[in-house]
Amino acid sequence: MAYRYITRQAERMPELGLLEVQTGSLDPRDTSLALAIADAVVTRWITLDYILSTLGGRNLREQEPRMQAVLLGGAAQLLLMDRVPAHAVIDESVKWAKQHIREGAGGMVNAILRKVATARGERGAQWNHQLDSIPLNDGTSLSLNGIELPPSGIIRLSVACSIPTQLIQRWEKQFGDPTYQSLHTLVRSPTLVYVGHAVSPIDDDHLQPHDSPNHRVFTGSRTQLIQLLAENTDLWVQDAASSRVVDELDLVFKPELIVDMCAGQGTKTRQLCAKFPNAQIIASEVDEARLDTLDRVFGDDPQVQVMHVDDLMRLRDFQADMILTDVPCSNTGVLARRREARYRPMKQQIARLVPIQRGIVNNAHRLLREGGALVYSTCSLESDENEQQTERFVNKFGYVVHAQHRVDPCGLAGEDASAYCDGSYAAVLIKPEHQPDDSNP
Repeated sequence: MAYRYITRQAERMPELGLLEVQTGSLDPRDTSLALAIADAVVTRWITLDYILSTLGGRNLREQEPRMQAVLLGGAAQLLLMDRVPAHAVIDESVKWAKQHIREGAGGMVNAILRKVATARGERGAQWNHQLDSIPLNDGTSLSLNGIELPPSGIIRLSVACSIPTQLIQRWEKQFGDPTYQSLHTLVRSPTLVYVGHAVSPIDDDHLQPHDSPNHRVFTGSRTQLIQLLAENTDLWVQDAASSRVVDELDLVFKPELIVDMCAGQGTKTRQLCAKFPNAQIIASEVDEARLDTLDRVFGDDPQVQVMHVDDLMRLRDFQADMILTDVPCSNTGVLARRREARYRPMKQQIARLVPIQRGIVNNAHRLLREGGALVYSTCSLESDENEQQTERFVNKFGYVVHAQHRVDPCGLAGEDASAYCDGSYAAVLIKPEHQPDDSNP
């Protein structure tokens, strides 16, 4: 099941998709193993690619997708998963290659994976740019026998953390040393529960403290989480960086009509409802599946109306007091969660996303009353999507910056989950009064 999933992703690389591992009727333990293999490959694709290409004497990406899948999946188990016996990994991978590629493929898989097994060394202390080891997602490192990472610092960091060099170069310009941001993407991101508007006592044993007073770290199972949220509708899953966008809204007026223009699954919509209980809120989306989700979540809520963006834009004389535009972005602030997003070519991503973000804000500008507040937010670290966009909106429409903040990702592998935080950006812009409405995006 895992190798089939990796094959589909290899066909898409570097534009990996939000695909599901089709585990069918596997029992829970086998399902967990399949998911773990798939996750390890997606997280460490560049790392595994480098090791396999080095040991195999041929660029892995020149191989057919199924061959890439079996080698990546096998190498992930051999190097990154402690409790899977090497002989079992090799035997099962050889059988799969013979059955799903061709009979002769088994010999090649056997030879390369045996080299990978031999290359696995001992665990050591936290990785610090050593040439003969790679960082692991528990804060330790794994030494490599007979393999060295590239000597160039940026390329070495790219291979070690499985981040494209183009993205690391961008972070180097922005942060100086990009090591922290790169290592952060390897963290096993915890489940954070937002408790900022909890009415009932928070005494669940699975809710542990977090550095943010509005959050708790959930330590239980998925089944226990579902039960907790079902029994406590004033709790929901949300990262501290995401919730800060709404938590820190400090307006000089109380909005009566609010639009959540990119409502997604409705997380920030719930926050808006709790923060502004007397406001009417429109949760808007363009995606039909997300609209269905919003209908299920807010169908019986008299405070929220769910509406397609196209229908919203057709309304005449519509004047919102506040509009939240949590726009589509490159996701570079949440790569520890959105692992598949790390490989997308950043230059092309920015070129595609920036006009979309501007178009959304242009629509919001038309619907916002004079003196109203536009909240622009992303889960990106890229200034092209953040500060530069805000500057453009100020210059184009005459907005006044009421507040602006960026949250950089926090937490490294091996550190306590209480310190974990994604990255985000938000700006609160006030629309000027008595200005012509320039709708040119």
